[in-house]
Amino acid sequence: MRIRTMFLLIGLAWPGVSIAQVGEQGLLWRSGDPFVFCRYGLDQTPRAWFPVPNYATSIPMITPGYCPFPVPYCANAGTGWSPTEILAYFDYLRICPQAERSGEWRGQGDGTTAPFKH
Repeated sequence: MRIRTMFLLIGLAWPGVSIAQVGEQGLLWRSGDPFVFCRYGLDQTPRAWFPVPNYATSIPMITPGYCPFPVPYCANAGTGWSPTEILAYFDYLRICPQAERSGEWRGQGDGTTAPFKH
């Protein structure tokens, strides 16, 4: 029953996410920019997970207080993940290791504002 509910929630969240700009390999977050997504994760707070250096070879860390696994419900073990956080987590695991190593941003700012804020 919980798995069915999880897929239902993901299905309901998908239309809202799909109107965003799609980038490299179908990346839906951070305007499809894999550099910014792999370095900073989702652009929301609070969030269930966050990237840690080396962004290309490490797995994201779970934010304290959230379920230790990407699930929407967690029985007495923390806050469940949103469908967006679950989808983004698996996109991170699929896309970010392809970089092989983390690189430095060489432009102005931190990369989240070039050429526009994302």
